[in-house]
Amino acid sequence: MKKVMFALCGLVFGVVAANAQAAQPSNNAVATEQTAQQDDKVKIKAEELPQTVKTALEGEEYRGWLINAAYHHKTADTFEVELKNGAETKTIKFDKEGKKIS
Repeated sequence: MKKVMFALCGLVFGVVAANAQAAQPSNNAVATEQTAQQDDKVKIKAEELPQTVKTALEGEEYRGWLINAAYHHKTADTFEVELKNGAETKTIKFDKEGKKIS
């Protein structure tokens, strides 16, 4: 009976140890996707923004806000603008027609 119990305990231990060493799902796919999304984001000067985006930024909604940084997402052909008003900052995305993207 002792031999059966030892064999059973050894089998259970072997299964638990094998499961503990099973490969965990890799986060590399997510990291690669995020890197790819960031790679198409190119920093540009505020003067390089399309006139439609500049016109949108001159509207009442953004009065008092200054452009801190601007980026062009080449694959999506969109623009990301970091605005600053004193200590406050916000990031707005625009399409090439100057329409705000949620």
